[in-house]
Amino acid sequence: MIDTQVKTNNRIFGLDVMRALSIAMVLFSHSAVIYPQNGGLLSKLKDVSGFFGIELFFILSGFLVGSSIYKLFVYSDYNFREVKGFLFRRLFRIVPSYYLVLVINIIIYLCFAFSLKEVWKYFFLMQNVATPIPAFFPESWSLPVKELGYVSAVLILYIIVSFFGHFSRKKVFFMVILLLLSFSFFAKVNYHFHAENLDLSVWSQSVRGVVVYRLDSVLAGILLGCLFFEYPKFFKRNKLIFAGFGLLFFLLFIVFVTIFKFRLDNAAWFWNIVCLPFISVIVLMVFPLMLDWRKGPKRLELPVRFACDISYSVYLIHYSIVLFLMMRLFNLKEFSQTELHLFTFFYLTVTVLLSVVFYNFFEKPINKYRLSNFKLRLNKIGKT
Repeated sequence: MIDTQVKTNNRIFGLDVMRALSIAMVLFSHSAVIYPQNGGLLSKLKDVSGFFGIELFFILSGFLVGSSIYKLFVYSDYNFREVKGFLFRRLFRIVPSYYLVLVINIIIYLCFAFSLKEVWKYFFLMQNVATPIPAFFPESWSLPVKELGYVSAVLILYIIVSFFGHFSRKKVFFMVILLLLSFSFFAKVNYHFHAENLDLSVWSQSVRGVVVYRLDSVLAGILLGCLFFEYPKFFKRNKLIFAGFGLLFFLLFIVFVTIFKFRLDNAAWFWNIVCLPFISVIVLMVFPLMLDWRKGPKRLELPVRFACDISYSVYLIHYSIVLFLMMRLFNLKEFSQTELHLFTFFYLTVTVLLSVVFYNFFEKPINKYRLSNFKLRLNKIGKT
């Protein structure tokens, strides 16, 4: 799912683990719909897994791409040619695979005579900019959050440097990111004071899945990327302290939800304003420790790298294509618990196999072409 690939000799095992964990958590969350929803432990684990899996996706991707944006902005000319090259490189990584899967989804929906209202928005990654995503291709909601977060930051930085080039670029960068973070935060505050929703599933679609309310997650990753680039020794020295706070905040989150039973009807402020930024902070706290995990056990490196390589392919096809079609073919209501387990195993196997095919015969060649033709020249960029 994380779409930022690095050369093999530059890979950080800790980040690869986070990539693999992210797609595994999303898969688990979506696989849980196979089983009856009874509000039990599985349902709660599904919700937590989906929450943190997507947050890992946003922040990790923001961190990796954000550090490139920062170095390009601060240590190069950052002219129109460089900005255009950066955006083309980014979009060429995402768009070809996304468009192919989007067309496949459209064909599937047409075959079942489902409505394709406002499908044009999907071609411009506008399906959930300010409103909940339609029922079509619902898992794609996270791509606009991530890509529009990058594009917004890159273009605003270019406009500012074009008119106010004499200002300190480091200060300008931090100012822009902090302003965008503030915009996303106050958008959630505005939603809180105007919304009357008390249904958590509606909240998930109307807040958690809408771009203007989620930009802060990607921007938090971007902010961490530039801070880590400037102060690597500080983060390395205090990695265990950060991880300790991350664990503490995670336990607090569990306490709020399970013991204090924060819900929309008694703590709407928590869900509408605090919850998502708080989860971002929890994930951010773990990064310094994982960034220092340069090499992993030999027996784990290959499977973790494999999961990372196919993660974007898995993300694109696992739900609206594989799971949707399989659930149309089989009547799961008549399945026993054992049969549901077998169905889940078969579903995961099919997803992985199709993802391997998709990655090797489409995504990988496209990415190879991208790396050869849209080079991001950061090799001489560094702190002075």
